[in-house]
Amino acid sequence: MLHKIIFLILLFVTICNGFFSINISTIIHESPNRLNLTCSYYGGIIEYCDYCVYQFFYNGSSTTIYYDCIQITNTYKSISNRCQGFSDKTDIGYGICSPLSFELFDLSILCICATNMCNTNFTTCRSSVDYQVGSNLSPSLLPSIIADLSTPISCFDTIIELNDAENASYYCAELASPYINITECNEYVMNNTVLCQYFITDGLSAPLAITEDIYLMALADTISTIIQYNKSPNIEQFYNETSSYFYDYSDVTDNYVNNDSISNNSGIISKKCFCIQNNCNYNLTTCFHANRSISVGSNAISKLFSLS
Repeated sequence: MLHKIIFLILLFVTICNGFFSINISTIIHESPNRLNLTCSYYGGIIEYCDYCVYQFFYNGSSTTIYYDCIQITNTYKSISNRCQGFSDKTDIGYGICSPLSFELFDLSILCICATNMCNTNFTTCRSSVDYQVGSNLSPSLLPSIIADLSTPISCFDTIIELNDAENASYYCAELASPYINITECNEYVMNNTVLCQYFITDGLSAPLAITEDIYLMALADTISTIIQYNKSPNIEQFYNETSSYFYDYSDVTDNYVNNDSISNNSGIISKKCFCIQNNCNYNLTTCFHANRSISVGSNAISKLFSLS
Protein backbone atom coordinates (compact mmCIF):
# COMPACT_ATOMS: atom_id res chain seq x y z
CA MET A 1 0.00 0.00 0.00
CA LEU A 2 2.87 2.38 0.79
CA HIS A 3 4.35 1.89 -2.67
CA LYS A 4 1.05 2.81 -4.34
CA ILE A 5 0.76 6.03 -2.33
CA ILE A 6 4.30 7.11 -3.24
CA PHE A 7 3.64 6.46 -6.92
CA LEU A 8 0.53 8.60 -6.94
CA ILE A 9 2.32 11.48 -5.24
CA LEU A 10 5.17 11.38 -7.74
CA LEU A 11 2.75 11.32 -10.64
CA PHE A 12 0.97 14.35 -9.28
CA VAL A 13 4.05 16.51 -8.84
CA THR A 14 5.40 15.80 -12.33
CA ILE A 15 2.29 17.06 -14.10
CA CYS A 16 1.54 20.73 -14.69
CA ASN A 17 -0.81 22.71 -16.89
CA GLY A 18 0.15 25.63 -19.09
CA PHE A 19 1.73 26.81 -22.29
CA PHE A 20 5.23 26.58 -20.83
CA SER A 21 6.93 23.88 -18.77
CA ILE A 22 8.74 26.49 -16.70
CA ASN A 23 7.46 29.63 -15.02
CA ILE A 24 7.64 32.61 -17.38
CA SER A 25 9.33 34.79 -14.77
CA THR A 26 12.08 32.19 -14.51
CA ILE A 27 12.65 32.32 -18.27
CA ILE A 28 12.81 36.11 -18.19
CA HIS A 29 14.88 36.72 -15.07
CA GLU A 30 17.20 33.70 -15.03
CA SER A 31 19.36 33.65 -18.12
CA PRO A 32 19.97 30.12 -19.44
CA ASN A 33 23.38 29.10 -20.77
CA ARG A 34 23.14 31.07 -23.98
CA LEU A 35 25.65 31.50 -26.76
CA ASN A 36 24.74 35.20 -27.21
CA LEU A 37 25.41 35.07 -30.94
CA THR A 38 25.18 37.89 -33.45
CA CYS A 39 23.46 36.83 -36.67
CA SER A 40 22.65 38.23 -40.11
CA TYR A 41 19.05 39.38 -40.19
CA TYR A 42 17.40 40.77 -43.35
CA GLY A 43 20.08 43.23 -44.38
CA GLY A 44 21.19 43.96 -40.82
CA ILE A 45 22.23 42.11 -37.71
CA ILE A 46 20.49 40.84 -34.59
CA GLU A 47 22.08 40.05 -31.23
CA TYR A 48 21.51 37.72 -28.26
CA CYS A 49 20.76 34.68 -30.40
CA ASP A 50 21.12 31.02 -29.52
CA TYR A 51 21.44 30.01 -33.19
CA CYS A 52 21.60 31.68 -36.60
CA VAL A 53 19.35 30.52 -39.44
CA TYR A 54 19.84 30.55 -43.22
CA GLN A 55 16.93 29.40 -45.39
CA PHE A 56 17.03 29.14 -49.21
CA PHE A 57 14.10 28.63 -51.62
CA TYR A 58 14.20 28.11 -55.39
CA ASN A 59 11.14 27.63 -57.64
CA GLY A 60 12.83 27.11 -61.00
CA SER A 61 13.05 30.76 -61.97
CA SER A 62 13.69 32.79 -58.81
CA THR A 63 15.25 32.44 -55.39
CA THR A 64 14.33 33.73 -51.95
CA ILE A 65 16.61 33.76 -48.90
CA TYR A 66 15.55 34.18 -45.26
CA TYR A 67 17.88 35.10 -42.40
CA ASP A 68 16.70 34.52 -38.87
CA CYS A 69 17.69 34.14 -35.22
CA ILE A 70 16.61 31.43 -32.78
CA GLN A 71 16.12 32.37 -29.14
CA ILE A 72 14.98 30.46 -26.03
CA THR A 73 13.93 27.21 -27.76
CA ASN A 74 14.36 25.64 -31.19
CA THR A 75 11.49 27.27 -33.06
CA TYR A 76 12.61 25.63 -36.32
CA LYS A 77 12.23 22.07 -35.01
CA SER A 78 9.10 21.33 -37.06
CA ILE A 79 10.94 22.43 -40.20
CA SER A 80 14.24 20.67 -39.49
CA ASN A 81 12.26 17.45 -38.91
CA ARG A 82 11.47 17.59 -42.66
CA CYS A 83 15.10 18.18 -43.67
CA GLN A 84 18.13 16.01 -44.25
CA GLY A 85 21.25 16.61 -42.17
CA PHE A 86 19.67 17.09 -38.74
CA SER A 87 19.68 14.76 -35.74
CA ASP A 88 18.30 14.43 -32.23
CA LYS A 89 21.78 15.10 -30.76
CA THR A 90 22.07 18.81 -31.59
CA ASP A 91 19.93 21.54 -33.12
CA ILE A 92 22.52 22.63 -35.70
CA GLY A 93 22.71 21.09 -39.15
CA TYR A 94 21.91 21.68 -42.81
CA GLY A 95 20.16 19.88 -45.62
CA ILE A 96 17.45 19.75 -48.27
CA CYS A 97 13.89 19.95 -46.93
CA SER A 98 10.73 18.28 -48.15
CA PRO A 99 7.75 20.57 -48.84
CA LEU A 100 4.46 20.84 -47.04
CA SER A 101 1.39 19.95 -49.10
CA PHE A 102 0.84 23.48 -50.45
CA GLU A 103 4.48 24.48 -51.07
CA LEU A 104 5.61 24.72 -54.72
CA PHE A 105 9.36 25.27 -54.51
CA ASP A 106 11.76 23.02 -56.42
CA LEU A 107 14.43 23.26 -53.75
CA SER A 108 14.51 24.32 -50.11
CA ILE A 109 17.60 24.28 -47.90
CA LEU A 110 17.68 24.94 -44.17
CA CYS A 111 20.89 25.63 -42.26
CA ILE A 112 21.08 26.28 -38.51
CA CYS A 113 24.51 27.23 -37.14
CA ALA A 114 25.98 28.34 -33.83
CA THR A 115 28.86 30.78 -34.36
CA ASN A 116 28.82 34.56 -34.82
CA MET A 117 27.51 35.71 -38.22
CA CYS A 118 27.62 32.16 -39.52
CA ASN A 119 24.41 32.62 -41.56
CA THR A 120 25.78 35.31 -43.90
CA ASN A 121 25.43 32.79 -46.73
CA PHE A 122 25.10 29.05 -47.16
CA THR A 123 28.87 28.50 -47.41
CA THR A 124 29.60 30.17 -44.07
CA CYS A 125 26.69 28.36 -42.44
CA ARG A 126 27.70 24.96 -43.74
CA SER A 127 31.35 25.52 -42.78
CA SER A 128 30.35 26.49 -39.25
CA VAL A 129 28.23 23.35 -38.82
CA ASP A 130 30.90 21.07 -40.33
CA TYR A 131 33.58 22.49 -38.04
CA GLN A 132 31.55 22.17 -34.83
CA VAL A 133 30.22 18.70 -35.66
CA GLY A 134 33.62 17.49 -36.83
CA SER A 135 35.34 18.86 -33.72
CA ASN A 136 32.72 17.53 -31.29
CA LEU A 137 31.85 21.12 -30.39
CA SER A 138 28.17 20.97 -31.30
CA PRO A 139 26.00 22.80 -28.75
CA SER A 140 23.55 20.75 -26.74
CA LEU A 141 19.87 20.82 -27.59
CA LEU A 142 17.93 23.85 -26.45
CA PRO A 143 15.28 22.94 -23.86
CA SER A 144 11.76 22.26 -25.13
CA ILE A 145 9.99 24.65 -22.79
CA ILE A 146 6.81 25.11 -24.87
CA ALA A 147 3.94 22.62 -24.64
CA ASP A 148 3.40 20.19 -27.51
CA LEU A 149 0.35 21.33 -29.48
CA SER A 150 -0.86 18.91 -32.14
CA THR A 151 -4.67 18.73 -31.78
CA PRO A 152 -6.40 20.68 -34.60
CA ILE A 153 -8.86 23.37 -33.49
CA SER A 154 -10.95 26.05 -35.17
CA CYS A 155 -9.96 29.71 -34.80
CA PHE A 156 -11.12 33.03 -36.14
CA ASP A 157 -8.62 34.35 -38.67
CA THR A 158 -7.72 37.51 -40.56
CA ILE A 159 -8.28 37.24 -44.31
CA ILE A 160 -5.96 39.12 -46.67
CA GLU A 161 -7.11 40.15 -50.16
CA LEU A 162 -4.24 39.57 -52.57
CA ASN A 163 -3.47 41.56 -55.73
CA ASP A 164 -5.35 39.13 -57.95
CA ALA A 165 -8.44 39.41 -55.69
CA GLU A 166 -7.79 35.94 -54.29
CA ASN A 167 -8.29 35.73 -50.55
CA ALA A 168 -5.68 34.20 -48.28
CA SER A 169 -5.45 33.48 -44.58
CA TYR A 170 -2.98 35.62 -42.68
CA TYR A 171 -0.61 32.66 -42.45
CA CYS A 172 -0.63 32.07 -46.22
CA ALA A 173 -0.24 35.76 -47.07
CA GLU A 174 2.37 36.74 -44.50
CA LEU A 175 4.02 33.74 -42.81
CA ALA A 176 4.19 30.80 -45.22
CA SER A 177 7.19 30.04 -47.44
CA PRO A 178 7.46 32.20 -50.60
CA TYR A 179 6.21 29.78 -53.29
CA ILE A 180 2.79 28.32 -52.47
CA ASN A 181 -0.61 27.34 -53.81
CA ILE A 182 -2.97 29.74 -52.01
CA THR A 183 -6.04 27.50 -52.19
CA GLU A 184 -4.18 24.51 -50.80
CA CYS A 185 -2.50 26.71 -48.18
CA ASN A 186 -5.89 27.97 -46.96
CA GLU A 187 -6.99 24.35 -46.68
CA TYR A 188 -3.84 23.52 -44.74
CA VAL A 189 -4.59 26.27 -42.23
CA MET A 190 -8.13 24.97 -41.71
CA ASN A 191 -6.85 21.46 -41.00
CA ASN A 192 -3.66 22.24 -39.05
CA THR A 193 -4.46 25.15 -36.73
CA VAL A 194 -3.46 24.32 -33.13
CA LEU A 195 -3.38 27.75 -31.45
CA CYS A 196 -5.66 30.80 -31.56
CA GLN A 197 -4.43 34.35 -31.07
CA TYR A 198 -6.13 37.70 -30.69
CA PHE A 199 -3.99 40.83 -30.72
CA ILE A 200 -4.43 44.57 -30.41
CA THR A 201 -1.57 46.84 -31.48
CA ASP A 202 -1.92 50.61 -31.22
CA GLY A 203 -5.70 50.38 -31.59
CA LEU A 204 -5.73 47.88 -34.46
CA SER A 205 -7.03 44.39 -33.65
CA ALA A 206 -7.19 41.05 -35.42
CA PRO A 207 -7.66 37.34 -34.75
CA LEU A 208 -5.10 34.83 -36.04
CA ALA A 209 -5.16 31.09 -36.66
CA ILE A 210 -1.71 29.68 -35.87
CA THR A 211 -0.66 26.40 -37.44
CA GLU A 212 1.35 23.52 -36.04
CA ASP A 213 4.50 24.45 -37.95
CA ILE A 214 4.77 28.02 -36.56
CA TYR A 215 3.16 28.03 -33.11
CA LEU A 216 6.58 27.63 -31.43
CA MET A 217 7.72 30.81 -33.18
CA ALA A 218 4.61 32.74 -32.13
CA LEU A 219 5.00 31.88 -28.44
CA ALA A 220 8.80 32.14 -28.32
CA ASP A 221 8.75 35.52 -30.10
CA THR A 222 6.33 36.82 -27.49
CA ILE A 223 8.63 35.68 -24.68
CA SER A 224 11.63 37.24 -26.45
CA THR A 225 9.78 40.55 -26.67
CA ILE A 226 8.94 40.38 -22.96
CA ILE A 227 12.64 39.80 -22.20
CA GLN A 228 13.64 42.74 -24.42
CA TYR A 229 11.09 45.09 -22.83
CA ASN A 230 12.01 43.91 -19.34
CA LYS A 231 15.42 45.53 -19.83
CA SER A 232 13.83 48.98 -20.08
CA PRO A 233 12.46 50.58 -16.90
CA ASN A 234 10.27 52.91 -18.99
CA ILE A 235 8.16 50.16 -20.55
CA GLU A 236 5.03 49.08 -18.74
CA GLN A 237 4.22 45.42 -19.26
CA PHE A 238 2.13 42.67 -17.77
CA TYR A 239 1.87 38.99 -18.64
CA ASN A 240 -0.21 36.15 -17.29
CA GLU A 241 -0.27 32.44 -18.04
CA THR A 242 -3.04 30.09 -16.97
CA SER A 243 -3.78 26.53 -18.02
CA SER A 244 -6.07 27.82 -20.78
CA TYR A 245 -4.68 31.15 -22.00
CA PHE A 246 -1.47 33.21 -22.19
CA TYR A 247 -1.78 37.02 -22.17
CA ASP A 248 0.84 39.72 -22.74
CA TYR A 249 0.34 43.48 -22.42
CA SER A 250 2.95 46.15 -23.12
CA ASP A 251 2.92 49.94 -23.26
CA VAL A 252 6.01 51.44 -24.89
CA THR A 253 4.64 54.97 -25.06
CA ASP A 254 7.59 56.46 -23.12
CA ASN A 255 10.03 54.81 -25.54
CA TYR A 256 8.14 55.58 -28.73
CA VAL A 257 9.92 58.87 -29.43
CA ASN A 258 13.28 58.05 -27.90
CA ASN A 259 13.93 54.53 -29.15
CA ASP A 260 13.39 53.88 -32.85
CA SER A 261 14.45 50.23 -32.59
CA ILE A 262 11.50 49.54 -30.32
CA SER A 263 8.95 51.88 -31.88
CA ASN A 264 9.50 50.44 -35.35
CA ASN A 265 8.73 46.94 -34.10
CA SER A 266 5.74 47.65 -31.87
CA GLY A 267 2.74 49.87 -31.52
CA ILE A 268 2.38 52.18 -28.55
CA ILE A 269 0.15 49.68 -26.74
CA SER A 270 0.15 45.98 -27.56
CA LYS A 271 -2.07 43.19 -26.23
CA LYS A 272 -1.81 39.51 -27.19
CA CYS A 273 -3.86 36.59 -26.00
CA PHE A 274 -3.31 32.93 -26.97
CA CYS A 275 -5.78 30.10 -26.32
CA ILE A 276 -6.47 26.56 -27.52
CA GLN A 277 -10.25 26.24 -27.42
CA ASN A 278 -12.36 26.29 -30.58
CA ASN A 279 -13.03 29.88 -31.70
CA CYS A 280 -11.72 31.34 -28.43
CA ASN A 281 -10.10 34.31 -30.22
CA TYR A 282 -13.20 36.31 -31.21
CA ASN A 283 -11.95 39.03 -28.84
CA LEU A 284 -9.93 39.40 -25.63
CA THR A 285 -12.90 38.50 -23.45
CA THR A 286 -13.51 35.17 -25.19
CA CYS A 287 -9.79 34.41 -24.96
CA PHE A 288 -9.76 35.10 -21.21
CA HIS A 289 -12.78 32.82 -20.78
CA ALA A 290 -11.35 29.87 -22.70
CA ASN A 291 -11.55 26.76 -20.53
CA ARG A 292 -9.68 24.09 -22.47
CA SER A 293 -6.40 23.43 -20.65
CA ILE A 294 -2.96 22.30 -21.76
CA SER A 295 -1.34 19.45 -19.88
CA VAL A 296 2.45 19.29 -19.81
CA GLY A 297 3.94 16.06 -18.54
CA SER A 298 7.08 14.95 -16.78
CA ASN A 299 9.33 15.11 -19.86
CA ALA A 300 8.80 18.85 -20.15
CA ILE A 301 9.28 19.42 -16.44
CA SER A 302 12.56 17.55 -16.43
CA LYS A 303 13.94 20.04 -18.96
CA LEU A 304 13.52 22.83 -16.46
CA PHE A 305 16.70 21.75 -14.77
CA SER A 306 18.82 22.20 -17.89
CA LEU A 307 18.14 25.96 -17.67
CA SER A 308 19.55 26.40 -14.16
